[in-house]
Amino acid sequence: MNQSPSLPLFYKDPVLLRFEEHADVGVAPASDYSFAREAVAIPLCIGEFAAAMRHYPIVFAMDEQASPIALTAIRKEHNLFVEQDGSWHAGSYVPAYIRRYPFIVTETPDKAQQLLAIDRGSDRYVSSVGKRDKAERLFDADGKPTSTAQQAMAFCHAFHTDHLATAEFGRSLLGAKLLTPYHAQFKLPDGSQQNVDGFYAVDEKAYRAIPAWPLTEWHAKGWLDLVALQLASMRNFQTLLDLNAQRANERKALA
Repeated sequence: MNQSPSLPLFYKDPVLLRFEEHADVGVAPASDYSFAREAVAIPLCIGEFAAAMRHYPIVFAMDEQASPIALTAIRKEHNLFVEQDGSWHAGSYVPAYIRRYPFIVTETPDKAQQLLAIDRGSDRYVSSVGKRDKAERLFDADGKPTSTAQQAMAFCHAFHTDHLATAEFGRSLLGAKLLTPYHAQFKLPDGSQQNVDGFYAVDEKAYRAIPAWPLTEWHAKGWLDLVALQLASMRNFQTLLDLNAQRANERKALA
């Protein structure tokens, strides 16, 4: 996936929405998730753990705040949850990061205000609503945000708030030395070996030995529940293996 390392995953050309420049801009209805077809991991917020742990292994990126991520693949550039027609795998939770796209918020330098932006590189971005059927306008004739823009802003704001709490959780796990590099090796049906690594996971032994003093605070914040959900989610590597076998059979059927 060709992308600037300075931009968030999937975003190619985010631009701040201004009525003076984008009076006729719209967004096409969500049709498919093909933009995520090569994503092996999707960012998660802690508010999603309970839903995500039923479908994905939850691990942590090796960054300064141990960002939680949902693993969606066991092979590079092959998201097992994006179907051939671009739909998300039926019955599986769609992470908020995916649902937020192509919108994103940016903060003013003093962090006092959040402003809505959209990725002009997205297939859903419409430069003029007259150019595509069913495109939803983002500004009305008076320059005010439409309900579509307002809903996008509310969703992005909620995501941003959850993201801040998520960063605190990840930094605390690092500070408590509860994370360890994760490595797994799988034998695929064709006999090949596949390695999954480059992430952190909770070290259960270290977690069980955590000193008593932070437990009350972690319990009050719900962090103990989050650790339990992450540990339970690791069973979903079998889900990835099953989906990988299913995708292999689909490719054979099309050959």
